[in-house]
Amino acid sequence: MLKKFRQDERLQREGIIHRPHYSLRQFAKEMKTNIVIVEDSLTQAEKLSYTLEEQGFHVLHARNGQEALHLISTDKPAIVISDIIMPEMDGFELCKHIKSEPATKATPVILLTVLSDPRDVIRSLECGADNFITKPYDEENLLSRIQYLLTQREQDEPEDGSSDPEIEILIGGQKYSITASRKRILNILISTYETVVRKNRDLLRTQQELRMLNEHLENRVQERTRKLIEEINRRRQVEEDLRKQEQDLRNKSKVLEEVNTALHVLIKNREMDRIDQGQKILSNCKELILPYVEQLKKQKLPPHQLTCVEIIEANLQNIISPFLQSLSSELANLTPKEVQVANLVKEGKTTKEISELLNLSIRSVESHRDNIRTKLGINNEKINLRSYLLSFS
Repeated sequence: MLKKFRQDERLQREGIIHRPHYSLRQFAKEMKTNIVIVEDSLTQAEKLSYTLEEQGFHVLHARNGQEALHLISTDKPAIVISDIIMPEMDGFELCKHIKSEPATKATPVILLTVLSDPRDVIRSLECGADNFITKPYDEENLLSRIQYLLTQREQDEPEDGSSDPEIEILIGGQKYSITASRKRILNILISTYETVVRKNRDLLRTQQELRMLNEHLENRVQERTRKLIEEINRRRQVEEDLRKQEQDLRNKSKVLEEVNTALHVLIKNREMDRIDQGQKILSNCKELILPYVEQLKKQKLPPHQLTCVEIIEANLQNIISPFLQSLSSELANLTPKEVQVANLVKEGKTTKEISELLNLSIRSVESHRDNIRTKLGINNEKINLRSYLLSFS
């Protein structure tokens, strides 16, 4: 089964066949492969265990390097996957212990790290790690590394007793001496390259997402700006319309005020004309007609002529009665101007209104009112002049 799996792996590398993940799952179940994971974080350990158990591996968990060495000595695993930063014994020391023991030297070790310093790669080579993966890791990438190490585990060249050449590397001003086979160095380099490619791909994807997000935000900002400009223009138009309506209303109000003033003046003039006309008719009748009627009545006229004179007098009284406003004979002694004032008082006009209507001063109106009260005999009485005048109706 292992031989068949390796043949398929070779064909896969040569591009002849494509191996899906179920091949790894099938291999893990049939070979009953054990994997030891060394992780002090329970959450990370549970996540990694779930991923491996889904592929059919039997997973053993150790919380630090010491526990891992005990598990490895009890049940030799196919692969060890270890975190680097742990209490008691870190991943580098654990890997060095595994590679220093003849019984476990061939066990592949994958180191998981959040570190990104180039010296981590050198330390991985120094301690004998076969591969390393940076956190957060991609599950497909991790399973691909496991599959590769399982197929290469027994294809390593047999030891001929010669040691691997020592290589000196200068990084960050510090010299490192590395003793590793070309294959292991190549594996680490490939791991490093794949990590860089994956991070670069993630970075490109993130940049693409950021670009799309920026474009989306820019479109939203432009749309909001467009709507805001439209709203501002609409409000400006509404304000302009309101301003025009207010101006139009002010113009109409001014016209109405002018019309009202003109009507007020016209009514005042009509009132004055009415009063003056009535006074003229009344005065003419009293001065030009009625005295002669009285003289005719004193003459010894035949009955039928006397009757005609009385009819004439009655008709004259009927003619002037609207202008006298049904005043009694007591009002007949009033002057024409006093009659005008009396009529306006009966209509309920105030002294100020009478002064405006008759174009007199307030003092003159008050003087006419006093004369009217005197002629009516109520000068010293607490009697309302308007009520008294209305009593003659």
